[in-house]
Amino acid sequence: MLLAFATPLGEGTNNTAEIEAAIFGMTWALELGYRNIILEVDSQLLVDWIMSKSTPPWRISTLVLKLQHLIKQAQGFQCKHTFREANFVADTLAKHSHQIPNPQIYSSYQQLPKESIAYYQLDLIEMANFRRRKIKRIKKPP
Repeated sequence: MLLAFATPLGEGTNNTAEIEAAIFGMTWALELGYRNIILEVDSQLLVDWIMSKSTPPWRISTLVLKLQHLIKQAQGFQCKHTFREANFVADTLAKHSHQIPNPQIYSSYQQLPKESIAYYQLDLIEMANFRRRKIKRIKKPP
């Protein structure tokens, strides 16, 4: 692990949150001198917007342009769709961001929130993770 972050983004759509998180991460990586960057997101729609395969809604088009401007500063850039189940660490950090007032940056896995540490350790041993969903039991009418 190089770095991880959780940043409160306020209210908005999931697409806005994904783009703002990508902008935060790209800005941060470029400021630290990284020029070969792989951006993994769990939204195929965002991948298509970033790679100009489709046009984003006008409400977020300026954010997409800002992200594309940052991408041009990288020497090597790849954007990949990754299912949420393949990156539970990022998912837990996104959920954690709703509980914090300010951005938090983690430079080692020991600094991560407890739940993120658990998933990070599972990633290290390459153990599969599965999304669990509660099943609603339907009661039969009397």
